[in-house]
Amino acid sequence: MERRTVNTYSFDLEIMENLTIHETQVPATTPDQLLALAVDKDLDIDKLAKLMELQKDYNAGLARKEFFNSLTIFQANVPEIRKTKHVSFGETNYHYAPLADIVRQIKETCKRCELAYRWEIDDTGEQIKVTCIVTHSSGHSEKTTMTASPDASGKKNQIQARGSAIEYMKRYTLIGALGLSTADTDIDGRLPELDIDKLHKQYMTIYGQIVQKDASWSTKMHPDNWSGDITPDIYVKAIGKARQILASL
Repeated sequence: MERRTVNTYSFDLEIMENLTIHETQVPATTPDQLLALAVDKDLDIDKLAKLMELQKDYNAGLARKEFFNSLTIFQANVPEIRKTKHVSFGETNYHYAPLADIVRQIKETCKRCELAYRWEIDDTGEQIKVTCIVTHSSGHSEKTTMTASPDASGKKNQIQARGSAIEYMKRYTLIGALGLSTADTDIDGRLPELDIDKLHKQYMTIYGQIVQKDASWSTKMHPDNWSGDITPDIYVKAIGKARQILASL
């Protein structure tokens, strides 16, 4: 069937012929306008459904673009995260930013950029999965997920062990989702071990999508070409950066 292109969207010629517009009217340029014309012209259900699906995809694309535009503005304006917590015992001595402090320091910038976040937690007993979901006012959301075992270090009971692991992963997933690369420098061995294989799999999924769109990224973004030790921290930050690159392609 012959096809025409309107604003990069392809429509069946038969549908377009049923949406004849008088010369004095403003031509339809968006799916919303086409859908209104379709209703006005009593278009049949199948053709109307096609236009409704087009409208859904069009609106989702706009929402995704608004999300990443706001995320870019957020990252350009969010203050440098201050590491306010000091830990010192034995030979261990470091500073880090507790989750509550990170939340306090990014609150106003999130509000101005119309970004919100929340977490979903799935505890299977042996493993705990924490997902940070960042949502823009347009409706588009992006997720960052981590999995770890309960933090059984010290003299924690079962509830404390889970609470410690969950708090740790909430902090890490928020940092990764928003690209707060300077916020976290945990180095003590008491923290729950993240599943680096799952982080690698998550990163490689995004990497594959990037390479499909632009093969020039294949070498410089592949983990085999990263310098230094590849740790869960590195994957968290790499996943956040990869999401930004994918959105820009």
